[in-house]
Amino acid sequence: MPTEPLAPRQRRALGLCATAAVAALYLPFLGVPFEYDDKVEILANQVLRSPGNVGEMVAYNPFRVLLLYTFAWDLWAWGFHPGGYRALNIAIHAANTLLLLGVLEQVAQRLKLRDPLWFVGAGVATFALHPLAIESVTYISGRSSSLATFFVLASTALYLAHLRLQDRPEVAQWLRAAGRRRNVGLAATLGAGLLAGLPVAIAVRSGGVTPTRGLGLALGGTVALLAILAAVGMDRWRALPPGDPAGEEDGRRASRLHLLAFAAFVAGALTKEIAATLPGVLFVLEAVVWQRSWRGAARSLGGRLFPFVGIPAFLILLRVAAYGYVASPIFIRPWTTNLLTQVEVVAHYARLFVAPWPQSIFHDHAEVAPPGTAWTWALLAVEVTLLLWALRPRHRAPAVAAGLLILAGTLAPTSSVFALKETMAEHRTYLPSVGWALVVAGAAHGIAGRSRPLAAVLLAVLLGTHAVLHVSYNLLWRSEEALWTHAVTVNPDASEAWRYLGDHHLSLNRPDEARRDLERAVRARPWNAEALSKLAVIHGRQGRLQESEQRLREALRAAPCHGPSLNNLAFLRRKQQKLQEAIDLYAQSLECHPDDYVAHLGLGHIYYSDVRDRERAAEHYTRALEEVDPLHPDAKMLKERILELTW
Repeated sequence: MPTEPLAPRQRRALGLCATAAVAALYLPFLGVPFEYDDKVEILANQVLRSPGNVGEMVAYNPFRVLLLYTFAWDLWAWGFHPGGYRALNIAIHAANTLLLLGVLEQVAQRLKLRDPLWFVGAGVATFALHPLAIESVTYISGRSSSLATFFVLASTALYLAHLRLQDRPEVAQWLRAAGRRRNVGLAATLGAGLLAGLPVAIAVRSGGVTPTRGLGLALGGTVALLAILAAVGMDRWRALPPGDPAGEEDGRRASRLHLLAFAAFVAGALTKEIAATLPGVLFVLEAVVWQRSWRGAARSLGGRLFPFVGIPAFLILLRVAAYGYVASPIFIRPWTTNLLTQVEVVAHYARLFVAPWPQSIFHDHAEVAPPGTAWTWALLAVEVTLLLWALRPRHRAPAVAAGLLILAGTLAPTSSVFALKETMAEHRTYLPSVGWALVVAGAAHGIAGRSRPLAAVLLAVLLGTHAVLHVSYNLLWRSEEALWTHAVTVNPDASEAWRYLGDHHLSLNRPDEARRDLERAVRARPWNAEALSKLAVIHGRQGRLQESEQRLREALRAAPCHGPSLNNLAFLRRKQQKLQEAIDLYAQSLECHPDDYVAHLGLGHIYYSDVRDRERAAEHYTRALEEVDPLHPDAKMLKERILELTW
């Protein structure tokens, strides 16, 4: 077997072609405007105003602090110009393509594939060109998926390189001994972290400790407990048997690669929760590609895979203790309903992997209530059959089997029992597309082994189709109106898609079109409080106050704590000079949402202009200033009035 399955010339050519393809597909769309969650998670997110606000980022979302940090640097470097943000997204996708090239090359070498160029080339091209990546590259907020995948692929490449060095028995023996020492230390660290962190996490959840202070207390407690454990257990640590000296040099090199793989994994865990699926990816590669044995791979869970398994378990326990949930802080749907729904959603994802059309920024896949339909159970039978086929030991098509298992495993957190607000979203397929690339790579290599001309034709048709569909869908992202018009065309009964289109028309001061869209949203879902509230705003601006109040009452019947509806009704009451009712409604809004800027601002205006209570006006203006973005147009007015009222 050759040392490297690809010649350096072939590797360089593949890398250059893949990078050029990514650039050609995405660079023409650098000027696409901020879309959807970009406006809330980036433009209006105060914690991103400076890269130095690390503490605030940790408090905002400690499980995505690295992602937030990249957005903060973007905001500092590019301001509100989307081109710089998107250029980084494109660079991340190109880097992921090159990392996948390295992973596929190592897999091909381990499987001793003849003519691996077909295998590596087909997998890399599929990943680089597939249109499902658009929502993680062109869509700026989709960076959460692509950046997490970058660290997953980097960790996988380093881990496989570390495995390759263990073919010599003496190296493997040295590493096993070093691994025992490492795992003892890691187990002590995680145990100390749980002992110190769980009580603090519970205190943070109850509101007794701020998240930033809680993190400091947890770290301090962990260090103290580790010091105690070190003092007690140092003799036992020294008593652990050393490895074979003959394998020390290569063993240390492999150990460094393992450490780097672990560091990349930790970085991924600080980017997006989906990176926690990395242990599953490594386990599948161990079992199906490296050891060709599930039993052998299971033994590695207590050895070289232990750090990758222990860390996610540790983080999940802390997340549940601190937040009280795994996936979502609010009840969305029963787990049985979600599981049945996701059976159909996974089939939809699979169809989009094979034939990515039509795509949409919003997919409104209807919920499937128990006991499901015949179609649901038929799809479940197909999916289970495929998984059972992939799980067979010593598979004749190991790359395809590994790809299917990785695809299923990386989809599982968002397509199983954990309910998320949207039943389906295309950016969730970015990491699973690594598994799809393995499937295509294995299939292409198998076909090429029988007929290279047939493999060339099929691959050319597949990639050419992907490129055409890629451009046609990416063109829609140039216009927010085109993007959401397409979304309601693909999902004509999607209430939220109609609402987003209505929001866009309202922002363009096109009230008639906005009213039409929002009415469609309400027809699709009569209890859509957000759409009802926006309709009320349009009626109010057009002087139809009775219709405006009726819509607001409907919204509050659907969602009694809906802040915008409470605030809008309070504004209407103030306009009608019913001041006490307005005050009561704003107060009700603050009971539901104590940090509501609009409610504090409304009360400040009432106490400043109508009731003339200087103390209360200053109090609410101050709270409003604390909540508002420093760049908001109201910020200057608030500062002036606070000075006027307090001097």
